Amino acid sequence: MNKTLLAAAIVIAAAPMAAAAQALPDASAQQSAGGAVATTPAFPLDVAGVRLGMSAGEARAALVKAGYAMPATNGVSYGPSFAARVRAEAARRRTGAASSRAMADRVMTQLQGVGPNREAITVGLTAAPSGGSSVTSVYLQMPQDVMKGDAFLRQVTAKYGQPDGRRDQGMTLNWCSAPLKSVCGSITPFQRRPEALPNLKASVIYNDNTIRLADGTDQDRERERVFAAAVERAAPGTERAAF
Repeated sequence: MNKTLLAAAIVIAAAPMAAAAQALPDASAQQSAGGAVATTPAFPLDVAGVRLGMSAGEARAALVKAGYAMPATNGVSYGPSFAARVRAEAARRRTGAASSRAMADRVMTQLQGVGPNREAITVGLTAAPSGGSSVTSVYLQMPQDVMKGDAFLRQVTAKYGQPDGRRDQGMTLNWCSAPLKSVCGSITPFQRRPEALPNLKASVIYNDNTIRLADGTDQDRERERVFAAAVERAAPGTERAAF
């Protein structure tokens, strides 16, 4: 194995599969405003040490440990906190006019880094009801002129184990949450889709090697439900019109 593959192994295989199942972030239950709990099934896989449910600080620390350069400002994005979103939507409901969100009340929504072998990583975060933000997606991209696709997929399999599903003549490998492993990597028009729960996909496409770790659509819907419930508590709808 040459120096390039050794360095890539440090980045992508920073934690073996057995260790990944330990010390998971507490993403199984996030306390929302008003006491509702949004549940997220724990998903043990990571990309460069970053797992779903991590806080922004935990994600940054994991990337630094994996050898990524973290720009101080470029590549970092912020958005309104959960509480700020609720206040703005509640005000709009009461008055019909959008209110400005306090710039001070914001949380990190994106974090980018550059690895030692031109790996580019983007961490997406979503405002959490309990405050701050948590990781909901991770995307890694690495050019094939640095590491060939077959070597990349071998390293991916060494880190995550045999995939639950394959597509594109074996050039796309999929790992799914336990309830959906049987349909992982397949097109299921009349069944629950694999993307409904947290999943990971590694692909060799065009000139790039990629890994995408993401929350499922079930988690997206649950976040919207928790947000709508918080807005309803802040600005309840009326049952009587003025006429």
